[in-house]
Amino acid sequence: QYIAITDHSKALAMANGLDEKRVVEFAKQVRQINRDGLGIRIFSGIECDILRDGAMDLANDALAELDLVIGSVHSHMNQESAEMTDRLLRALECPHLRVLGHPTGRILLHRDPFPFDFGRVVAAAVKRGVWLEINASPERLDLHGPLIRAAHAKGARFTISTDAHHPQHLASMRYGVLTARRGWLARNDVMNTLPADEFAAALKKKS
Repeated sequence: QYIAITDHSKALAMANGLDEKRVVEFAKQVRQINRDGLGIRIFSGIECDILRDGAMDLANDALAELDLVIGSVHSHMNQESAEMTDRLLRALECPHLRVLGHPTGRILLHRDPFPFDFGRVVAAAVKRGVWLEINASPERLDLHGPLIRAAHAKGARFTISTDAHHPQHLASMRYGVLTARRGWLARNDVMNTLPADEFAAALKKKS
């Protein structure tokens, strides 16, 4: 059994976001919990903002302390397709990035997906061993079924996450599972179905 603990950084955009010092301390605390032994394996992680130019909003030295780094676009979503594509491709160059969060940025009935070359970004993610998130929030369901199928055809691997900002949001996980099924995924395509030791090994393995 294991659980992945993530915290939203938003270091430059949100009050009380984690800065580099707090990220390092957070990772240290999680390692200590694992040493104390609770009968479960805990992974430290963070959702890090992908800035306008594709850089991550936290330094690589801090990100290296974590088990899991999710990179997501939360701002400047009105960029042209070519600019957004370049932004995402640069983000994928981050050596510590493991998951591309809610990849199209859509919010149902509120915000359309931002434009980018999905095929190029998926190909780069596969090459670099970055997984694609299936966000289970009913407001997102991002990626959706047809894009999941297209990415899977290119060799992508996935995680299912809840976009959780409160423990109650974990109840949305079933929507992510259903969305993955609509994308014709099997369990071995979804990395957070792995046993803890295999998941830990997968986190350390980059293409």
